[in-house]
Amino acid sequence: MSTIREVAKLAGVSITTVSRILNNDETFIVSKETRKKVMEAVKKLKYERKRRKGMNSQVKISIIKSFDERTEMEDPYFISLKIDLEREIRKKGMKSRTFSLDDIKNLNNDKENLADGNFIYLSTSDAILIIGEIEDSQRRILKNINKNIICVDAYSTDNIFDYIKFDTRNSVALILEYLTGLNHKKIGLLVGRNQFVKNLIDFREVHFKEIMESLGLFNSSFLEVGEFSPESGYLMMKKLLSYTEIPTAVFCGNDSIAMGAYRAIREKNLKIPSDISVIGFNDLKLSQYMTPPLTTVRIDTGIIAIEAVNSLTELLNGERNYSKKVYLPVELIERGSCQKI
Repeated sequence: MSTIREVAKLAGVSITTVSRILNNDETFIVSKETRKKVMEAVKKLKYERKRRKGMNSQVKISIIKSFDERTEMEDPYFISLKIDLEREIRKKGMKSRTFSLDDIKNLNNDKENLADGNFIYLSTSDAILIIGEIEDSQRRILKNINKNIICVDAYSTDNIFDYIKFDTRNSVALILEYLTGLNHKKIGLLVGRNQFVKNLIDFREVHFKEIMESLGLFNSSFLEVGEFSPESGYLMMKKLLSYTEIPTAVFCGNDSIAMGAYRAIREKNLKIPSDISVIGFNDLKLSQYMTPPLTTVRIDTGIIAIEAVNSLTELLNGERNYSKKVYLPVELIERGSCQKI
């Protein structure tokens, strides 16, 4: 195994320079040419930083979020998950840096990027946590840069990475079992699509159609696809309510969509839940204060974060040499927006 001294010698710089570059020391001013020389030496010698046992403060974690600021504003679930992950990492005495997709969109493993600060941090991190869906090509690039990768809240899976997520199919089945138990047969779905991964259909749409078809209840007219925002929820609900036949219950892909649906229903002089039942997803804090309070599905982002960091610790400690998938349960929070018919 190569040493930091050998890297410094090959790059023609001091050991201190190598150390500060690999630790991405922002106070260290150095030319791009020097950074590139160091990273080329690291790559050629296949140098890996040693972690001393018990020195968690030396462990660097990169977090990549697959959502933008607009998504964070419209669906606080994602920012809650990011905050919980950062908190759990700090509790373990490790440090982290968060990147957006824009930060890594031009990233690859070619030599011209070796002097890039983001490339250096990602390639010298002990592990990468990816929140949400990204393109397969981006995952492969990251895998070439860093072997320890954990995907959090991504519902497409493979046998290459660790996946920590809630049980997507069961969450939809739980909602439909609840609504059919209230004698609803005309059930609509208002859902969004991923804005960052092409041709990716949301799991709620996939499982909704699958389960409703198995029950002989699926009606394509009751399915509307837009965005995960209140504005889109409002427009989708207005469209549903413009038909001669309307659903007796509507499953909204998240609580933000439900907020918009509430407004459209009221504008039609209909009442929730006596005229139409509404159920959400994610259990935002505001949902309990809606009128009536929104029945929804709770996903505990704190538990997801704990399991993700547990998986991270296993990888860093070399406790296993295989990838794993962890599926976490969800909870139905029954409030006042649904009733039996």
